[in-house]
Amino acid sequence: MDQQHEIDLSKEQWKTRLTLVDRARDPSDSQAWDEFTDYYTSFIRMVLMQLQAPLDDIEDLSQTILVKLWQNLLTVELGRDHARFRTWLGKVIRNTFYTHCSQAASRKRRETNAAVADVVPPDIDDIIESEWRKHIIALVIERLNASFSGKAMEVFTMTLDGKSVDDIASALELTKDSVYVLRNRVQSRFRKETRQLRSYLEFNQ
Repeated sequence: MDQQHEIDLSKEQWKTRLTLVDRARDPSDSQAWDEFTDYYTSFIRMVLMQLQAPLDDIEDLSQTILVKLWQNLLTVELGRDHARFRTWLGKVIRNTFYTHCSQAASRKRRETNAAVADVVPPDIDDIIESEWRKHIIALVIERLNASFSGKAMEVFTMTLDGKSVDDIASALELTKDSVYVLRNRVQSRFRKETRQLRSYLEFNQ
């Protein structure tokens, strides 16, 4: 993510309680769209990879999806009685991927005069939710790395990997009490940052 677009949630824009999607729906807020692109491009690529999109096509597909989001974000109905933002985002990704695959299959049939099966896109709701959790965790860890150094982050990342306190203490040459203290300190900040980031990136329901 570009430094100039890094979000400081303690600034005045956080106090407005507007989410990034709220702000990106305002055509006059170009900075919001830049931030939206920074945050969602890598997520879209992750989902496309899970859909097994050809690596050579991922960049073009990502850009096509972002254009469609930009074209429709202002008018799409989101909220309590309408689609959740990530549900709509998943639909845009799925339909774009399906159209791309169908067109590729049609070209191959014309070029080879052979039977080529159309690709049936999977139900990507679970993929969207799983990749979104991973995306949020990666963003929060990036932020935590700027605040914690040394063994505190090592303890936390080993905890995320499922390592036991005994294993962490042995690997990092720490006492178990030190592991608990470091882990709890980072976990507390992790939960706070996660809540704030999710609130900012997700559309108000």
